Amino acid sequence: MEWRKLKNLIILILLVVNGFLLVLVASRGRESAQYERSALEHTVQVLERGGIQVDRSAIFPATGMAPLSMERDLEQEARLARALLGGDAQGDNQVGGVYLYRSALGEVSLRAGGELTAELAPNSRWETARPEDHAAALLKDLGVDAALSGLSQENGQTTLRFTQRWDGAPVFSCHVEFTYREGRLCSLGGTLLITAGGTAEPGEALTLPTALLRFSEEIAAAGDVCTNLRSMEPGWRGTAPSLSGGIRLTPVWLVTTDTASYYLDCATGALARAAETRSAEKPGAGD
Repeated sequence: MEWRKLKNLIILILLVVNGFLLVLVASRGRESAQYERSALEHTVQVLERGGIQVDRSAIFPATGMAPLSMERDLEQEARLARALLGGDAQGDNQVGGVYLYRSALGEVSLRAGGELTAELAPNSRWETARPEDHAAALLKDLGVDAALSGLSQENGQTTLRFTQRWDGAPVFSCHVEFTYREGRLCSLGGTLLITAGGTAEPGEALTLPTALLRFSEEIAAAGDVCTNLRSMEPGWRGTAPSLSGGIRLTPVWLVTTDTASYYLDCATGALARAAETRSAEKPGAGD
């Protein structure tokens, strides 16, 4: 047989083998997805027989989420402060790891763990007719991914609350509030992760069926009662900062029921009641 014909035959055989493997992988993927759907439906039925109705459309898996270790980034903090106060803002290292930046436009205080307060002078350049768009654009310019989670208006004052997001999921312990008076940004405060990135730790999130069962077991052990599980949203919860300023983000589900809200640890299934108000809190403090 000529080499050219032999080469074409080898290529044809390889294409057939690859096609077979592709079909096999796709088939196993469908079987796995079907099994997961079946397991989730069975688990939901178990909870409903126990008196807890579950909104199937509002529960989401925590796929690919693992604990993250993050270190404080002083350079990025300085960039944030100077974006608010101008390039001539000077920073001083205060007691306890607090950095205070000042300029003619106001002052910004930054603590380990991301606690932030800023007071802007009346001659500040931050004026707008659309505070919501203005605050969102400012966060984007600062390199912070956040979504609007609250808005109130009273006596010419507008207060906007944003919840930070990391890798597309909310950080339940990181919020920042912007206060505008007559269209001028006069202050902001809260907690933001001001860091370039994080180091993933080993770990794998529980499957949704397992997480639902753990939730049911944990609330029963705590003596709590609920009849409706309204949502189960994956996100992050921060620990208190270390002496070096580093923090750890733990993946959790925020489970909302008809009686209370809870944090369910994505790796261990440990349950903790969520505070009713989580505004401007330090990571891990008062959740």
